[in-house]
Amino acid sequence: MKKILWISPYSLHDTSSGAAVQCRLMLEKLAERSQGQIQVVALGSFIFDNPRGTSMFTDLKEKLAGKELYFNLTDRHVQYIYVRNHNTNVDEQTGGEQRIFFQKFIELINNFKPDLVMGYGGDMLSMTMRAEAHRRGIPVIYTLWNGNHKGFTFPDCDMVLTDSHGNADFYAKNFGINVQAGGIFIDPAHVVAEKREPRYITMINPVAEKGIGIFARLALMAQKELPNEKFLVVESRGSFAEGLAKLHQFTGKKTKKEVHPFEAKMFPNVDVAQHTNEIKQVYAITKALIAPSLWFEGWGRVTTEAVMNGIPVLASKSGGLQEAVSEGGICLDAPIECQKDYNYIPSEEEVRPWMDALKQMLNEDYTERCQKAAAHHSPDNSADRVLALIKPLLDYSASTRSQFLRSGMLFR
Repeated sequence: MKKILWISPYSLHDTSSGAAVQCRLMLEKLAERSQGQIQVVALGSFIFDNPRGTSMFTDLKEKLAGKELYFNLTDRHVQYIYVRNHNTNVDEQTGGEQRIFFQKFIELINNFKPDLVMGYGGDMLSMTMRAEAHRRGIPVIYTLWNGNHKGFTFPDCDMVLTDSHGNADFYAKNFGINVQAGGIFIDPAHVVAEKREPRYITMINPVAEKGIGIFARLALMAQKELPNEKFLVVESRGSFAEGLAKLHQFTGKKTKKEVHPFEAKMFPNVDVAQHTNEIKQVYAITKALIAPSLWFEGWGRVTTEAVMNGIPVLASKSGGLQEAVSEGGICLDAPIECQKDYNYIPSEEEVRPWMDALKQMLNEDYTERCQKAAAHHSPDNSADRVLALIKPLLDYSASTRSQFLRSGMLFR
């Protein structure tokens, strides 16, 4: 049996972290798809991206205030070991807590004897653990799910693993880093609505970088061209009204004056919903999803989640969005001026290809195309792709080899 050790002070049960949700499902599927040939242990602590992400631990306050240093739980084929810390913010982790975490890591290296170490985190504790595993001759994989690691060179990693080829190309072209794409990990049980009554053209997270300007122009044009269609904005990090107020255009030929003409009252065909942890409720009432992102998207989870619901997607070609949508929709280039200035209001002419594509999607049956795309993005297929990528590192069988430190001393 091969053994994988996951290491990161960040909790994999953090429901506010897309990376945590993705990695937890990946580890579960690697153990499951290996048919008992891979054992997975995950070492973490109670650090979360956002306090809202702690919901899976109903007794977290008691755990943080107690005297027990370690907590063990088994969740869907994976054994988790949590190291107690006094605060859920990574910046509040003390040197003593980091030392206890590192000691547990060394104990697992010596006793569990992993064939492979995986993890993520740009904190010093994570980097120190990866360096230690590397010095001992244990292969190390860093999981990378976004375009934010621009200062990293991953010197102690044998592989950097990501979801999309768009992400891989981004790091290869801009930083000369070899990143391998294995696919997305989304559990259909958490995102696919049991019953759908589609009636909205939906955008999730109405902020400038996500393309609210394109969405707003489409909604305005639809008042004349698609008068029977209703639009929905789901607020998360951004407010629709605030996002509209920041959008601008310029008037005057000689002296350009910046104006902000859009107000929420101009959009009676747009309903607004608040952020929800039950995203299935959104997909249940969505007939088409619009994702006109202007910044780099490593993947774009909501587009794949929509496709899994049989919802066609109209998206930009940013980063991994084309891969995320696959056959389940249409991807277009965002207007050039929008890419330069996220708050720029595009003209009807600039958005005309988007309106034409939206009309096309609304008039065609995308059921089979969405099913094909969803099958390709299933967590089982993604796990099989990742297993194929990591097989050479597992076959090295680090657990049965002598380990060595920087001094050259060999030991078992």
